[in-house]
Amino acid sequence: MDFLYFPEDKSEYIPGIISVVIIFILSVLIVRLLVKASRKQVKQLEEQGYPAVYKDGFDAESTDEDNADPQETVRKVNEAKAARDKPKS
Repeated sequence: MDFLYFPEDKSEYIPGIISVVIIFILSVLIVRLLVKASRKQVKQLEEQGYPAVYKDGFDAESTDEDNADPQETVRKVNEAKAARDKPKS
């Protein structure tokens, strides 16, 4: 079992522990940046008039009936938009 190496001097573990901590912190920061960028993109799409439909309940402000069928929700939003934009004669 020469391929397993457990050092007698436990200070040899310190560089490995430091590397793991640094990688963990960087990965948490990257995930937070991705979530922030994703929320920013959703906000931009909503400002352009596209509805943000969350099927799996990611939208905390939505009700259960909003999450029932995303296609139905999009259809309702598009009908409401068409009715609002319809020119009055």
